Amino acid sequence: MDTQSYQNAKELLKAQDYRAAERAFKKVLDSIDERDRQYHTVQSYYGLAQVLNGEENGLLLCRDAAGSEVADGQVFLNLACAELHSDNRKRAVEAIQHGIKVDADNPVLKSACAKLDCRQRCCFNFLPRGHAINRFFGRLRRRPVPEVTVHDLLF
Repeated sequence: MDTQSYQNAKELLKAQDYRAAERAFKKVLDSIDERDRQYHTVQSYYGLAQVLNGEENGLLLCRDAAGSEVADGQVFLNLACAELHSDNRKRAVEAIQHGIKVDADNPVLKSACAKLDCRQRCCFNFLPRGHAINRFFGRLRRRPVPEVTVHDLLF
């Protein structure tokens, strides 16, 4: 894999030049074999860049990469960002939670989970989550959440 092109593509994504990032990730993806250990990570970045450019097929690429990944939490973070950009917050939270199970030491995933305000434990464990008392105290504990963007989760 051409690591310079890969780093350049990530920098373009960070600079929010999504068209150029998509082209760069496509170039890197075409240069590596499917059996390469970084293949799914690059594929997920490429899919995310497509989603950020308004192409719906990018979400399928991200889901495919996450379905085949067993070690790299970044793939699940990219999927979560793609889902969030596609207005599917529930699937974004599920992707982050699955990523934490796969890569528990990834600080970016933990930060993304906190930013998305994943569900916390019930106030009263002996009552069901939907019980009126749990719902009331849960609303009291809830913090106002600012609008979270894809760029906030990634960087």
